[in-house]
Amino acid sequence: MTDLFILIKKELTEQWRTKKILIMIIVFLFVAISSPIFAKLTPELLKGLSVQGMKIELPTPTYLDALDQIIKNISQIALLVLVFVVAGAVSDEKNKKTLEILLTKPISRTNFILSKFFSNYISLGLVFISSMILFYLYTISLFKTFSLANFVIMSAVVLLYIFMIISITILASTIVKSSIASGAVGFVSFIVFGTVFGMIDVIKRFSPNLIFSDYKGVIANGYIQELNEPIIIILLVTTASIILAVNLFNRQEIER
Repeated sequence: MTDLFILIKKELTEQWRTKKILIMIIVFLFVAISSPIFAKLTPELLKGLSVQGMKIELPTPTYLDALDQIIKNISQIALLVLVFVVAGAVSDEKNKKTLEILLTKPISRTNFILSKFFSNYISLGLVFISSMILFYLYTISLFKTFSLANFVIMSAVVLLYIFMIISITILASTIVKSSIASGAVGFVSFIVFGTVFGMIDVIKRFSPNLIFSDYKGVIANGYIQELNEPIIIILLVTTASIILAVNLFNRQEIER
């Protein structure tokens, strides 16, 4: 266990040195700050674009519009950036051919792979939580206050989804040697869970992407039962990704 903590610390240091954490911070700060601003200003901008003689009636923006914006920005911008940030988690180490030296030390392959998952969970989790706190405070300063407890539930569920996509990407990085290829796998998994699941009625209620479409129900009512199946799928896929990555890496030959 001590070896695992040491490896996690090493990974976090490396993420900071290579500016990966900085990229996460910039992306999520942009999402957190821009979402309520766009929600507030969009109606005014559209009014300014109105044609002379044509009156455009737009509803007064609310905190729900800000939530719409941040959910769209997370699912369409932040997630894709994160996929390619973590895509080289294992494959880059293989290409640098530093693994043999590292693994000749009293470090198990299992702990090495686990450190890749947990270090990204920690860094991403801290950045995500900080950005959502900032978003909430900024949104209630522009609009009226809404349930903090329900917002925390929504944020926690979204974070689980992000962890799932990141886990699939790290699994892909364990299998392939190219960070571009592993990033592509992460992107495809995002498309599959976001689109394909929703197109098939039989499995539609299991779609992890329901987290992004049912968030208003969570904000209004707290945790809703419709999220049970998507969350189970998310946890199963995340756990399976970790187990598969560990098992596959333990069987791989490390190139010199």
